[in-house]
Amino acid sequence: MKRTIAETVVSFLLGAAWAIVLLGAVFLFWSFLPFGVVIAFMAGLVGSLFGLLFVVLLEVAALQFDKYRELKHQTYLLKKIKASLERTDDSSLRHY
Repeated sequence: MKRTIAETVVSFLLGAAWAIVLLGAVFLFWSFLPFGVVIAFMAGLVGSLFGLLFVVLLEVAALQFDKYRELKHQTYLLKKIKASLERTDDSSLRHY
């Protein structure tokens, strides 16, 4: 299956977004660790939200590419079916 440049870019950015999630969570966790483990854990969650937003948006974009590809394939199949139905002799079907 051939992928477009846009799909490759979205895939790369999705990996970068997961890296932002990890780095944000780890950085804020270690920054707030002197205030307690619970506070550090909550700060880590907040730090990962920015990256998770990008992950969700890029996943939606990837799903739209898949949806477009699938609709394109279905249209091709429907046109093929229509062409084969138009080639057949319709007079035999009129007796029913």
